[in-house]
Amino acid sequence: MTTDNPYSREVVDTESRLALKLPCTISLTEGAIEGETFNISYSGIAIELAPEDDNFDPNAVKSITVPDIGEFEVAVRWKKGLKVGLRFLTKRSSRPVLDAYFEKIDSYPF
Repeated sequence: MTTDNPYSREVVDTESRLALKLPCTISLTEGAIEGETFNISYSGIAIELAPEDDNFDPNAVKSITVPDIGEFEVAVRWKKGLKVGLRFLTKRSSRPVLDAYFEKIDSYPF
């Protein structure tokens, strides 16, 4: 099946995730938008955008900042409606940050 949107592929669970509802800021090449996380894994984070941000450009995403966790360089892996899956570009440096957060909240994506 061909599609005009490379970010609209079917979402397939490949890794354990932890449900996580926190506000976040998505930095774009020009400006930033707010969202809310809904899950996280060691590979990436899934967010939900506000309805007014549905038409954002996935190619403009640079990073995500989640209070109490940190800032991560990311790229869009998938987008379905207002939900967006972001993959961490630097997994090696993100893992210690995530481990510290998971230890702090005493919950892990397993």
